[in-house]
Amino acid sequence: MVKEHQERQSTLREEQERKRKAALAAVQKCTHAMVDSLNSGVEKAYENQRKLDREAKALQANSARYVKQTGQWLALVEGFNKSLKGLGDLEQWAKTIETDMRMVVDTLDFAYKGSGEVHVFQEHSDTPPTSEHHH
Repeated sequence: MVKEHQERQSTLREEQERKRKAALAAVQKCTHAMVDSLNSGVEKAYENQRKLDREAKALQANSARYVKQTGQWLALVEGFNKSLKGLGDLEQWAKTIETDMRMVVDTLDFAYKGSGEVHVFQEHSDTPPTSEHHH
């Protein structure tokens, strides 16, 4: 009986040792799978972060180009507006000169009519204007 008991105990220990080794192997396999899974996730997160960094740098470069281009456009529009204002000022100046010239003509016309002299201006002629006296 003792011998049977010892043999059974030995068999149970061997079986227990096999099960312990199998469990240890399964735990190691599971641990490796979990580590690989975590590493894969970390690697994916790291790659995504690198992509985000590259895209952020590209976005920053594009934004800087956009700001520069917008500044150039604003300068062009400002120059265009100044040119338009200058044309408006030129038009106003021409109207003012025209008004002044009409006043001069009207004043001269009034002066000539008031003095009793009539001056005849000949267009496209090299001869000086003539004056006639009316009495």
